[in-house]
Amino acid sequence: MSFIYPWFLLALSAIMIPIIIHLFHFRRFKKIYFSNINFLERVHDETKKQAKLKHILVLLSRILAIIFLVMAFARPFIPIKDADTRPEGNKLSIFIDNSFSMEAGSAYGSLLDQAKQGAADIAAMFDPTDQYQLLTNDFEARHQRFVSRDEFLRMLADVTYSPSVREIPEVMLRQAELLKQDPGNEQKLAFILSDFQKNIARLQEAEPDTLIDYFMIPFQAQRPANVFIDSVWIENPVRLADQVISIEVRIFNDSDQRLENQPVRLYVNGSQRSVATYNVGANAAETVSLPFTLDDVSLQQGYVEITDHPVTFDDRYFFSFALSENIPVMAINQTSANRFINALLGNDETFILQNVNAGAIDFSQFGSQNLIIVNELPVISSGLALELRRYVDEGGNMLIFPPGNADLPSYNELLASLQAPALMQLDTQSTRVTSINELHSIYSGVFDRMPENIDLPVVEQYFVIEQRTRGREQYLMQLQNGNHFFTEIPSGRGRVYLSAVPANDSFSNFQRHAMFVPTIYNIALHSAAFYPLSYTIGQDEFVMVRNYQPEAGSLFKISGSNLEVIPEARNINNNIHLMLHGQIREHGTYDLNAGETLLRNLSFNYDRRESLLEAYSPGEIEQIIAGYEHGNTFLFEHGNVSFEKQMEVMRGGRQLWRLFLLIGLAFLLAEVFLLRFLK
Repeated sequence: MSFIYPWFLLALSAIMIPIIIHLFHFRRFKKIYFSNINFLERVHDETKKQAKLKHILVLLSRILAIIFLVMAFARPFIPIKDADTRPEGNKLSIFIDNSFSMEAGSAYGSLLDQAKQGAADIAAMFDPTDQYQLLTNDFEARHQRFVSRDEFLRMLADVTYSPSVREIPEVMLRQAELLKQDPGNEQKLAFILSDFQKNIARLQEAEPDTLIDYFMIPFQAQRPANVFIDSVWIENPVRLADQVISIEVRIFNDSDQRLENQPVRLYVNGSQRSVATYNVGANAAETVSLPFTLDDVSLQQGYVEITDHPVTFDDRYFFSFALSENIPVMAINQTSANRFINALLGNDETFILQNVNAGAIDFSQFGSQNLIIVNELPVISSGLALELRRYVDEGGNMLIFPPGNADLPSYNELLASLQAPALMQLDTQSTRVTSINELHSIYSGVFDRMPENIDLPVVEQYFVIEQRTRGREQYLMQLQNGNHFFTEIPSGRGRVYLSAVPANDSFSNFQRHAMFVPTIYNIALHSAAFYPLSYTIGQDEFVMVRNYQPEAGSLFKISGSNLEVIPEARNINNNIHLMLHGQIREHGTYDLNAGETLLRNLSFNYDRRESLLEAYSPGEIEQIIAGYEHGNTFLFEHGNVSFEKQMEVMRGGRQLWRLFLLIGLAFLLAEVFLLRFLK
């Protein structure tokens, strides 16, 4: 017989308490004199013998009750034979979560150090001749094979923190694939050592393989608290030299304490350009604005920084962008160009307006356009619909003005592919625009204060735009009857703007109204932001270069201070997709070159999902895995109990603690019975 918690046996010293009480329990007798005491002496002898027997039985009951209760808490079990515990030919897959959240510390050091020691302890449980496989978040090729225990330990020593993030179902699937390679009669065991973050683990979605035994080993941080930069963005769609812009920073406080007057700094092109302080409540977020003046360097790169310990990987957020150049806009017309659009965009040096006829469209030019205006085309051909959808999916912006004689099925087929609301029937009842969504970014800075009786466009007839309860569209302008007059829909990596009327006098006076200028002009301006400020390592697996034809023989190259990568290049619809294949491992800003030409900067940041440190407790994990269908997933406790003893119990050892507990309670009841009923 063995014990899971042998140190509880020290409590057996408590049996001295009833013994001491028994030895020092003296009763004082009162002397009574009688003339003849022969009879009384016989009664006294019999009573004294009965009392002595009763005391001995009570003492034994107390001692045995303490012994069995202490042994029950020490968790006794009968281990199975060594031949059953360590069969020949075990195959072990041991996953170590080496993500940045494992930087968090506990009383025993960082969680990653504990996990590595735990993996070494697991390996020590089995024979050197067994097969071992190490798996980390990186899913490295060298970790896809089974090795000896000595080689496993050497590979284990090299494990360091990684920016990669893996969910538990993904890990279990990879372990199952590797363990079932070269099938044999080996016993297949999969161990997962992680902090089991709630926003990443997805334990409820895991489906353990029925031929494999899984063991979950959680590591808990001593103080699961972290402050991090969640995201960075710029409101200004146009960025020109000597212009004052503002970097917006969202800071999240994943802790139970409010933070006051904490510094946040902005660095641009190697120098500090702005500093501010922020106050953020417990488990809350705060947005901080960092204004600065753009210099005349065409490529701008920088980062925002805060100070927080011990988890530091998310204290910097890198970004980069280029100063704005001319914005190309293409208007697709059925016959002639729209004179209102021409007057607005064609005479402004900010834009390069190109009018094309619907029958002579060069689809290869779509990739070079920031905005495509579909202007009163009677029908949307299937080929044009396919190219427009591809254009929007890759980050383009589209503005649609339907004509009065629109072929609604062809329009709605295009809109459905873009996940946009459909155009319904034509409504000929006269109405007017009564509401403007002044909170929309298109109207940011247009109104200092919205007038109470503002004059808005009058509408003679319009197409009813479908309103969906769960749609992602936002209206820009709304009619008196609640229908949308102008709406915006995010689609793919781009946006679609849909008007309920064409830009001509037969439907409304919108094209002659003052609201036409800020609406169309700002839509065109906002289309300039094609490239993101930054990419996320492990999530964004390709970088797009729009409308670029590299010279023959030239290679794309991404380079930084300690790295040079030649990505795979794919030409898709006149846009170059650079496939990264996980080669970017460090956050920072890199140069993107085509041959010797510097195209732009690329900024990469670590995945912020790792920043939320709240993790499943062992009790929560046990409750989740208890709901798995096949019952082949177990929870290991780290720290107090050796893995070997837990393995013996979980894999067949007979547990006796319930029996010992019942016996201990039985002796307590026996003591009560002796004291109450034995006279």
